[in-house]
This record gives sequence, C-alpha cells and structure tokens, in this order.
Amino acid sequence: MAAPASAYEQPAVQQLQAKDHIVIFGDSTTAGGLKPTGYVQLLNQAMEEQIPGVKVSAICKNTRTTDSLLGPDGWILGAKFFEKLRQSEPAPTISIIVLGLNDSKAGPGGVEPYTRKLREAVGLLRERRQTVILTTPTLWAGYDQTKPYAEAARVLATELKCPLIDLYAAYADHVTKNMKDGKVLTGTQLFDTEEPVIGLHLGVLGNTLSAQTILKALGLKPDWKKYQLCLSVKGKGQIKADPAPSGEKERPAYDPGTKVTLTFTPDAGAKFVRWFNFEGTVKDTTDKVTVTMDRPMWIFAESSP
Repeated sequence: MAAPASAYEQPAVQQLQAKDHIVIFGDSTTAGGLKPTGYVQLLNQAMEEQIPGVKVSAICKNTRTTDSLLGPDGWILGAKFFEKLRQSEPAPTISIIVLGLNDSKAGPGGVEPYTRKLREAVGLLRERRQTVILTTPTLWAGYDQTKPYAEAARVLATELKCPLIDLYAAYADHVTKNMKDGKVLTGTQLFDTEEPVIGLHLGVLGNTLSAQTILKALGLKPDWKKYQLCLSVKGKGQIKADPAPSGEKERPAYDPGTKVTLTFTPDAGAKFVRWFNFEGTVKDTTDKVTVTMDRPMWIFAESSP
C-alpha cells in the first residue's frame, strides 16, 4: 500500500526488541486511535505481523494536555495508569508522548509550560527505566497554532537526547502537497470531516499516516498484510459486510484486493440516505455498495429522519 503522499521521511530512531511494551500517552486523537483503523490498532496489527510479542498500550483521554502526565494522581505516578501497566507482562519499556494539541490552545504563551512539563515527564519516565520518545503535535486549524509547539518539542528532544517522531512535519508536508486553491484535494483528507479544510481529529488517512510515521521511527515497514475496515452508522440502522472480516473485534481486516459488499438496513421509521467517507472517494445513494480493500478504510452509512 502506498503511503499517504508526504515529502517528509521519518528516520528510524529506535530499534524494537522482542517483548518490548510500548505505552502511548495521548489525547482524543489517541483515544480515536483505539477504534478499528485507528493508529493504535494499526500499530498493534503491524507488530503482530512484523515483530510478534511487542505490545502497544495507550493511556489517553479527550481534551488532555501535558498536565495529565504529572502530579501524584497523574498518568505517570497515579496508581490507576502507568503504575498499573508496570505490573503487566511484559512490563512497559518504551513510552511515546503524543500530546500538545490541546496545549496549543494557549497560544505562544503556552510553549514554555508545555516544554517544562514535557521535561519533567521525561525525567519521571526515565526513572522508571523507560526509553522515552517525544513527538511533535499534528495540525489544528492550519499550520500556525501547533508550529511553535512542534519547534519546542524538537529543541527539547535534542537537549534531552530523546528520540523524536516528527508528526507535524509529516502532516504539514502531506497537506501542502495535496492542496489546491486553499482546499484539500479529494482523496487526501487526513481529518474526520468532509469539508476540504485542515481539521483536528483524524480520519482513516490521518490515522494511517500517524501509524506509518511511527512505524518508520521504530525501524519497521509502514505497511500491513491485511487492511482494516471500520463501519459506522450516522443515524439508525445496521451494516452487514459480505464477506465478513477476519481478525479480532478491534481489528477487523481483509486480504488486499478483497471486494466487500456492504448492505444497510435502516431501523423502523428510518430511511437510508447515503454511503460516504471523509476522503470523498465513497459516494453512493443506494443501500448496497461494493468496495475493494486496497488500504485501511472507514466507511459511513447515513440514515434519516
């Protein structure tokens, strides 16, 4: 599968070992990454296919900032979070901090506290024998809001000798390459909106780009042997996929090239409206549509009233 178009090439910054346990600290974009076709699920699938035994976990919640990492009840020290994962087998060995989007709402004045809290979090995690990997935040309402936070994360990574995954660079280069007249081109939308704008939460292409960038950073191939399919209903009704996918509930998947017929049955009193996806490549108003699995896909059926 071809990677989402981006001029940025993330270098490998960490070599995985058998039985590594990666913990991702994140916000709503990571919480969304726990669903099928989300970047956490794509990472777990890639681990199973390329380096069995490596585990990926996530500690995340909507609206969270670097504040959530710290304090006696925070994600690092709190008994319910990282400390609980430390009792698992295998115990965590690598911590990836994917925060900064919500910090960036504070504007340029928030860069210093963001940097200070990241520095403290790195120290706490290193005391717990973690290899800490920093990331730059992606995009929110254009390039400018998160840009100073990305720059600060790069400087801090150099100062602390932390590996860095530059998600900002991957996203900014992708969007720049796929814009025309100020609008995102059809089929290239990274975010969960049908509008041709730069959004916040991730669509399937955004999740794929995040997963591929992280995989490259970990020295793995940015690809999968099977492609995940996520089906969502906007309204009331059920979707049936024929053939049914294989794999776990969190990672339903198909062999590349499989043709999957989706049929929507609305609940009583509801009426089917359309099939759609955020990239604009699935558009149909009949209650049955067939797609070819050539990449991870997230498809919606919409009904009224």
